[in-house]
Amino acid sequence: MAALPPEKPLAGRLAVVTGGTRGIGRGIAERFLREGARLIVTGTKPDGARPQGAAYHHLKLEDDASVEAFCATIARETPDIVVNNAGVSTPQTWDVVDPATFRRNHQINLVAPMLICRAALPAMMRRRWGRFVGITALSGTFIGRKSRIAIASAKAGLDAMHATLAAEGAQHNVLANCVAPGFTDTDVLKELFKPEEIQAIAAKIPMKRLGTIEEIASLVAFLSGPENTYMTGRQIIIDGGYTRTL
Repeated sequence: MAALPPEKPLAGRLAVVTGGTRGIGRGIAERFLREGARLIVTGTKPDGARPQGAAYHHLKLEDDASVEAFCATIARETPDIVVNNAGVSTPQTWDVVDPATFRRNHQINLVAPMLICRAALPAMMRRRWGRFVGITALSGTFIGRKSRIAIASAKAGLDAMHATLAAEGAQHNVLANCVAPGFTDTDVLKELFKPEEIQAIAAKIPMKRLGTIEEIASLVAFLSGPENTYMTGRQIIIDGGYTRTL
């Protein structure tokens, strides 16, 4: 009979979750805490709300100095797990897209996460244990949507970046994967869509409901934990079957 997994599988591990003060990021952070991890979360406010028990770092991903300071913290604290969750999406169609907005989206969604991963990787390789998870999107690798030029290209790049991390880290037991959530029941979704629009979206999903933050966090926790010993270099869709019906 196989042994049951430990109640605190992340005990002794230090995890970093960017954008860990709300939505999916907060759900991931709270799951890590329940599994015994020590935790650093980031947010854009100088004194942001954080899950109880987590350390907080004010981080503006579009600001070079802020990212540099956070990377110094990463290099000093040497986390075992890094989840690049924070991001931004600025919808623009091809007739109005401007380079400044495009560059800002890529700085936040791709360049800053690359720098954070680069800061964390050496210590992971030395100790021969590390986990990276990038939170991507259906827009990009899986679906081409109107007005999603910046976010789609940046998130596709984030997936490709984690694939290269997987290739270089595998022999050091450093695993890197991405999670692409579908329509998930978050405050952000409710800010973007009216209730009747959300109902229409849910009706198009084979499971006839939105995903939950807890379901996303559960997948991220598996990818980040000791039970994942072989899955690396993958981007995993968690969307209730939505993309299979398109």
